[in-house]
Amino acid sequence: MSLTYIDLFSGAGGWGCGLQMAGFQHRGSYDINSSACRTAQFNLGNPVFCTDLTAFNPQVESMKVDLIVGSPPCQGFSNEGYKKEKDPRNSLVWIYFDIIEKLSPSVWIFENVPGFQRLYQGSYYEALKKRLSSMSYYWNAFILDCSHYGVPQKRQRFFVIGAKEFYPEKPQPTHSDFGEVLGTNKVITLGEAISDLPQVGIAERVGIFEYQKPPECSYQSWIREGSKKVYNHTTQNHSKRVLEKIRSVPLGEGMKAFINHYEENKVNYCGGYRRSLKHRPSYTAYWTRGMTSIHPEADRFLSPRECARIQSFPDQFIFKGTTIENYTQVCNAVPPLVARAFGRYLLNILKGQNIPATPWDITRHSENDNGRDNLDTKINQENFPIQLKLPF
Repeated sequence: MSLTYIDLFSGAGGWGCGLQMAGFQHRGSYDINSSACRTAQFNLGNPVFCTDLTAFNPQVESMKVDLIVGSPPCQGFSNEGYKKEKDPRNSLVWIYFDIIEKLSPSVWIFENVPGFQRLYQGSYYEALKKRLSSMSYYWNAFILDCSHYGVPQKRQRFFVIGAKEFYPEKPQPTHSDFGEVLGTNKVITLGEAISDLPQVGIAERVGIFEYQKPPECSYQSWIREGSKKVYNHTTQNHSKRVLEKIRSVPLGEGMKAFINHYEENKVNYCGGYRRSLKHRPSYTAYWTRGMTSIHPEADRFLSPRECARIQSFPDQFIFKGTTIENYTQVCNAVPPLVARAFGRYLLNILKGQNIPATPWDITRHSENDNGRDNLDTKINQENFPIQLKLPF
């Protein structure tokens, strides 16, 4: 019997995508953003609930699941957000743990940005630890580098995992920077993630393309499985001023290298435009105020599909909504391969099952086999039923 999960503050469904790769059964996704819910429903199927979780008040006996995952909105904690102690988004963390205690799953996982631990000189994290110590769970907190799990991106994230019956550990890394750790592969690079995608310029509005070349590595073969076209490969139209800034950012650098030329870009957080090296994992994929990822060769921002590749979303995972909404959905998500790594770890602990370290290790069927070859038909569907109230 499959292990079951629900996803709180689910966004577009990065957690769900990865957990379902690992064999978990989807029991529900909950988020307040309607376009993100459309994306999750389209790709993961029902039940998806577009709802305000501050009103979430289920009875314990109404929902029994093995795992609850959740990523309460992080902007109140992140370096890219406005660090305000009274940011109402910060209170969603406590709502998440209220739901954990009500539903009492066997395991739960909380994800946020590394800045969570440093917020207000660490006082917020201390409050969280006090709350966790009052709960009936063993728990463990750690920073995880997503590139060590097959994600072509040096994305650092903060996780807390709790379990009733065992002391939970960090999932075993599958990749290391130079493959120097015994039993691991080399990290996946930015070039390996996106080099096979069609070339596009700025102001690409349609964003649907035939593949123009065969896969160039195992990562590309896996990520293209089940999809005959490239979707969400749209780009923005850049002003002359933005283009000038983009052209000024060299490979492997950011706007800080040219900050003296752009005094107006001095802001209260680090970052800005960044252009990654093809032969290394990408910088963290950003799409927020002043934080944007640039293509390694073209003078433009990355497309949503390129960001999705960097996040490890398969090409058959289609994002609904506007281009800006697509960027936000992709870049706010938990990378599916990280979610899969947690699922793989829990399957081994709870069920004694072992699945391959990376999904491209599995023997694959050809695109002519049954499965999602009818993706084009599904893309044209306009009916996306999303439940607007909770099933309790």
